[in-house]
Amino acid sequence: MGKKRILQAVLAFAITLLLVTLIKSCAVTTEAKEKKIEPEAEEQEEGSRTETSIGKPLAGLSLVLDKAWKKNSKVIMKIFKQMQKEKERREELQKDIDLLAEVIYHENWHTDKEKLTAYWTGAVVMNRVNSNEWPNTVHDVVYQRGQYSTTKKFYTVELPEECYQMAEDIILNGTPDVPERVFYQATFKQGKVWKVLNGEYFCYG
Repeated sequence: MGKKRILQAVLAFAITLLLVTLIKSCAVTTEAKEKKIEPEAEEQEEGSRTETSIGKPLAGLSLVLDKAWKKNSKVIMKIFKQMQKEKERREELQKDIDLLAEVIYHENWHTDKEKLTAYWTGAVVMNRVNSNEWPNTVHDVVYQRGQYSTTKKFYTVELPEECYQMAEDIILNGTPDVPERVFYQATFKQGKVWKVLNGEYFCYG
């Protein structure tokens, strides 16, 4: 949902709330005056009829605005809930990007100038995440027992921005050039070999 639409909804909500408050205030004032009218005084009775004629439309308008306020309040709450969900989704996505960047960097970032080994390493992680044979989150794949020994080095150094960019690209756009069943990356064979680069074996699972 665009920022412009959210701003418009919030503004409409604020205006409606203000009008409801003003109308209800006027209605309360009119009702209070009606209760003080003395029945013996003709002039006061005439004033009562005038104020009552004003009070009725005010009450009707107040009811209409009250309904509008309730409707807008639901819209605003829905918008805020959507914004909260989107915020949480982005936070989780950023955690995945940061963690995958750590794997890429500490496993194979410096093994080749083109960073192809590092890219394939990230692909292996996401292949596992997307497979029913492995845990379904980046965190659980990376920290699965006996898989990545470099985890002890994570978050100990500042990573280059390019590392985060690569991780984000892999997570958001996938790695169509790497077969989906390439599940293993190590300095030794772990099955049928797909590619070998800079002493790293990428194998099918």
